[in-house]
Amino acid sequence: MNWRDLILQNLQPGVSRLTLAADPDGLLLEEDVLSTLGEMGFDVLTFGDSITFRYVYEANYRSRWERCEAAHLVVVVQGGPQELRRLPFDVWQRGHKLFFSLADIFPKLSYPVVAAVEKSDIDKLYRAYQNYNGPALGEKATKDFILKHVFGVMPDLINSPVELMKILLSRHCNFVTVPPILDEHLIHCSREKSVFKNWPLEDIIPSREAFFAFLQEKWRRFLESTARGENFTEVPFDHYDIRVYIDTLFLEGNLRPVPVASTEGMPEWVRAGVLFDKQAEERCRIKWLLEKIRQDLPGETASYRDWQRLAVLWAELIVLSGELNHDVKTKSKPQIEELHDELEERFASWMFVRYGSLANLSYTSKPVMVHHIPRYLTHLRAKEAAKNIALLVIDGLALDQWLVIRNFLRDRCPAWRFEENQVFAWVPTLTSISRQALFAAEAPLYFKDSLTTTSKEGQHWYKFWENSGVRSGSICYRRGLADEPASEIGELLDSQFEIVGLVIDKVDRIMHGMELGTAGMHQQIRLWAEQGYLVQLIDYLLKNKFAVYLTSDHGNIAARGKGRLPDGGLAETRGERARIYHSDIFRQQMMEEIENVICWPGFGLPQGYSVLLARGQSAFVLEGEEIVSHGGISLEEVVVPFVRIWEEH
Repeated sequence: MNWRDLILQNLQPGVSRLTLAADPDGLLLEEDVLSTLGEMGFDVLTFGDSITFRYVYEANYRSRWERCEAAHLVVVVQGGPQELRRLPFDVWQRGHKLFFSLADIFPKLSYPVVAAVEKSDIDKLYRAYQNYNGPALGEKATKDFILKHVFGVMPDLINSPVELMKILLSRHCNFVTVPPILDEHLIHCSREKSVFKNWPLEDIIPSREAFFAFLQEKWRRFLESTARGENFTEVPFDHYDIRVYIDTLFLEGNLRPVPVASTEGMPEWVRAGVLFDKQAEERCRIKWLLEKIRQDLPGETASYRDWQRLAVLWAELIVLSGELNHDVKTKSKPQIEELHDELEERFASWMFVRYGSLANLSYTSKPVMVHHIPRYLTHLRAKEAAKNIALLVIDGLALDQWLVIRNFLRDRCPAWRFEENQVFAWVPTLTSISRQALFAAEAPLYFKDSLTTTSKEGQHWYKFWENSGVRSGSICYRRGLADEPASEIGELLDSQFEIVGLVIDKVDRIMHGMELGTAGMHQQIRLWAEQGYLVQLIDYLLKNKFAVYLTSDHGNIAARGKGRLPDGGLAETRGERARIYHSDIFRQQMMEEIENVICWPGFGLPQGYSVLLARGQSAFVLEGEEIVSHGGISLEEVVVPFVRIWEEH
């Protein structure tokens, strides 16, 4: 039995069609728990405010029960049992009530420390706890217990730069997230040791970005010392346990090779990190990325994090392949195309199994879907991490296109730092659905009346932040930005604003006029970035003390036409990769007319909407016509960037 079984054994479909769960630790909102509940026939609804809850409850559940239809609903309230009283009285009276807490699963550990652990790490903690027979542990002992058994770290044994580097390389290369409460403990223990007195522990232990920026600078100095025949002692790159990471650090793009005049006399293991023959280095990276992606392709039961990580590798491959010379590109193209087909089939299969549970996942550590972003930002604001927040939404920006912009920004603004994460767009990946969900901070089922338009975005944005306690006059929303003169940025953003939401639509405009595929997109986006508008906008926001975040509502994909759909006026929305119908009869009719289509279940959409998507890299346009578009469930359309940008002083 694992910890999930302790939760799920209390939930059986035959007990009650309405279950009310007080869940302060979000145990029911863990990815595998949500997936299993779905398989058991339960819908899960997180209670926010009474008005939006009542709308969904009445439309999707109470009306069905009155028609004697089968529907099992679990309503999750994120708080103790007393918080169930926040529910409407008729719901509270009717429902079967349950309470779940980590304190009941780990009674011998300090609850505040355990509560800080990511749900994905509870498995390791539970296995270790099952073998623990000692007394109840206090806060410090609980921190040591979790660091040791979950993260493989024993602070007392970290006594040299080699030991610290091994831990940080393993952690940051594998995207391991450690709770701040444990990082603070590790920093405190390490800071007491004189060997680390000059190390920026407060930066490089918790922050992946700061760690690799630190290594990048040390690597440059290491190469300079090596070229002079000097011994470099600041970071032990030449130690065997550190050298094994060097190839991967540069092949994955965590570090960038440093230009050198000559590689003569350099050890073989160093050469992965020097830029002497750019084409040879790029060929090596292409080969490595192809093999790495094939090896890491996730299956149907994979975590959403597995697909986020793979999406980054795939984006790196797309960008790199576009920069190769003609001969190398011609040689690698068949391998990339074959892998692309397999990747999209795998991802589509995973989406059917797992996508439906993503909307309910916790957003307090990091947002998982685009509509989580405002809630994540208001959570940060409540923690006083930032008062003034600016969210830049670049309409239609795919992950590979963000890498093109990021690489430019790194060169143009070397003091800027980027904390890069990924979020999932709403499907269909259309602007009116996914971008509206982003600004509304709600699933599309909550804005049925405006599902096919973006005209209500501003209202949604103002309403969300006003409900979060921000004055209306301190909130800003603007759309249609892209090429304004720098002098107008200050006029656009009044000094009284605390919350700023900006839609930059340049990439979307480039996309809908693009005839040169992915390479053409990269070229045009790079040219736009070089014009300086984005740099000036971000610079203005940083100088005016805004916490700056950049994201996208959906990505895009280069697709080939498989024939137009003869649906005339039947479709509510007629996209090149997605169709929405008001009747499933119309959808079934179109499925008989054309191959390569996907009948999408419509997770999170209002009732009465039937969705048809183009499969793989196909589109509903003339046979053989090549376009760049969006709307479907390709990896490039669904997984998009969510980036924090700040300036290092």
